[in-house]
Amino acid sequence: MAMESTLQVRMDSALKAEVEALYKSLGTSFAEAVRIFAQQSIREGGMPFTPSLKAWDELTQDEIDARLRKSMADVSAGRVLSQDQLDAKMRERFARE
Repeated sequence: MAMESTLQVRMDSALKAEVEALYKSLGTSFAEAVRIFAQQSIREGGMPFTPSLKAWDELTQDEIDARLRKSMADVSAGRVLSQDQLDAKMRERFARE
């Protein structure tokens, strides 16, 4: 896929350093994570996750249970991919473009 467009995002430098270190530890880059986010957004027809204003430790037990049930349903329905499966899909997608 030709990389012919540039996206500029302004953010706090501490946040940028932290997220870059995170993705480096995962064997990829923040820029690649943004590209994956964009591809998943297209695939999902929107945000590839449900935005929430609450941090995990602010959720009630019922809210946590509901999220876990949804996650288990997603896994059972095949809507969740392993990292290897996602990598293979991304390689296949980029090979076609």
